[in-house]
Parts: sequence; C-alpha cells; structure tokens
Amino acid sequence: MKRQGKTGANGTNCVTQGRPIETPWALIDPHGGLQMSMLVKKAQASAEAGFTLIELMIVIAIIGILAAIAIPQYEQYIVTSKASGVVANFKSALTQVTAGVAATAAGQSTDLTTALNVSSSQNPAGGGLAFIIGTTPSTCGQVGITGTSLTSGVLPASNTASIAIQVGSCTAGTSLDTAVKQALTAAGYSAAYGAAINVGPNGSIS
Repeated sequence: MKRQGKTGANGTNCVTQGRPIETPWALIDPHGGLQMSMLVKKAQASAEAGFTLIELMIVIAIIGILAAIAIPQYEQYIVTSKASGVVANFKSALTQVTAGVAATAAGQSTDLTTALNVSSSQNPAGGGLAFIIGTTPSTCGQVGITGTSLTSGVLPASNTASIAIQVGSCTAGTSLDTAVKQALTAAGYSAAYGAAINVGPNGSIS
C-alpha cells in the first residue's frame, strides 16, 4: 500500500513512498536566496576570469608613465648627490690647507695626509680616493693638492709657497660634469674645476 505524501507548509510533498524529497530551498527562498546564489556565482566567475586585455593595457600604461617620470628624477638625484659630495671634499681640503698654512706662521708643520684621512677617503663621483696630495687629480671629482714645498703630504713649517687645490674634471658634456661645475660655482669655487684655487703663504685664497 502506498503511503500518502504529506503536504509541507509551501504546498510541496515532503515524503513520497517513504523517502524524503529534497526541497530546492534556494529556488523558493522568499528572501532572495536565488538572486544571492546567482550573484555569488557571477562574482566567482569574474574572479576566475582574471583581468581583461584592456585592463592589463591600462595598468601597463600607468606603470610606463610613472617610470618615465620617476627614473629620470632618481638619476638626477644620484648625480646631484655625487656633486655635493665632491664639493664637501673640496671644502675639507681647503679648510685643512688653510689651517696648515696658518700653522706655519707659528713654526708648525701639518701632515695633510693624516688631517684629511686620505687612505680612507672616498671619491663619490669617480671612485677611488677622494684626495691625492703632491700631484694633480686623475679622476672625476678627485681633489688634488699640490705645492712645491709639500713633501710626502706634509706642509712644512718653513713653507713660503702657495698651495693649489684642484678638482678633477669629469667627462665633458655629461650630467655629472654639469652638476659638479654647478655645485662648485654655487659654493663660490668655480675656478677649482679644471684649474685651481690657491692658498697663499699668508693665508689668502685666490
């Protein structure tokens, strides 16, 4: 004998022949279950699909624009930083030479190699040592200190000659060449680039 199915609250049979019928609640949810289920599936499908070609092209274009602006500015920052380092080294050399010349008036000698810590100095522009004493600079940005009275980097108490301080030239026309020139000019020592600033035996600077 067949068992009569019981009628549920929504009018559907819940049991037929002793077996429960699975009710598709998502389809009959009066609160929008069907619509929510479809939205979730659509969102999942979109996430799995990834970016469209147009979206990727827009992202690449934005990255290209940012790179075109940022990279030149970063490179200019590096060049300016190197030029500033060269000027700082030149000022250190000028300070030590001026102090050494003043010390000669008191009968004292000055070891410029030690005063400038030459062996540990760094040339920010051309690499190598920042200072060279007794000869002209050989690399871009290096500071050379020369004078007929200098012996092994020592300015003797008997000094009566001028001491020349010079900054080594960089490759002409490069951004670093221009930056070093501008930095020295702004500091008031344009003559030091390619020529020399001279400290006289009486301490005068020309």
